Amino acid sequence: MIYFSIPHGLSRIVKLHHTVYPMSFNSISQILAVCLIVAVGAKYEDKYDRSKMPWDLRPVQNFIGLWAIQSMTGRARALPPPDQIDFAINPLPKFGARAINITHTYFRNGQVYRHDYGYMPVKNATRSDPRVHVAYLTTSSEGWSMMEQGQVKGTIMFFHLKQFLRRSFDVGANRADLDIREFEREFELPNYNQMIMKVRAETTVDYEDYTAFYRRIMG
Repeated sequence: MIYFSIPHGLSRIVKLHHTVYPMSFNSISQILAVCLIVAVGAKYEDKYDRSKMPWDLRPVQNFIGLWAIQSMTGRARALPPPDQIDFAINPLPKFGARAINITHTYFRNGQVYRHDYGYMPVKNATRSDPRVHVAYLTTSSEGWSMMEQGQVKGTIMFFHLKQFLRRSFDVGANRADLDIREFEREFELPNYNQMIMKVRAETTVDYEDYTAFYRRIMG
């Protein structure tokens, strides 16, 4: 069984296992608030400074940076790839899991129409468990939240959906019917300046299966 504690003052523990455990909408709202506070409080120049990175984040340090999409192949409908992915260093918390801040940005006609905010806690290998565990916790500006759990192996991170909350806060009628039944996400670094994200998903709208190619533009 794996525990990821929520950084920066939230005492609730997110319990991740092969069984899905319910999490209240209030908890997800708290997580989003923490992410926004952390993002505002951090100095911009420290976001990608690995000399100030917590030791625990070493397994994912090469993913840190701002990534811009270059191309995509495959089928994407309800869950398109972000136009930008920002993996930034989370300021060292007083307690709890060390984490990477996550920001997904989506553009339409040159304008931002959606953001996903979250964080990626890292649980390093131990004598009893040689695996490096990671979680991918995000809340969308469209009102739903995702909890993914996975592992890091060298230059690859892979995640499986553990819980999807359809509506964690009111955003009107937009996409209220979206539900995700299956979701897998994988990141790979072919080299330092290139990143590949693969997504396979089944939703109430359709199925998704695509590969997106990103280039590092900062970090």
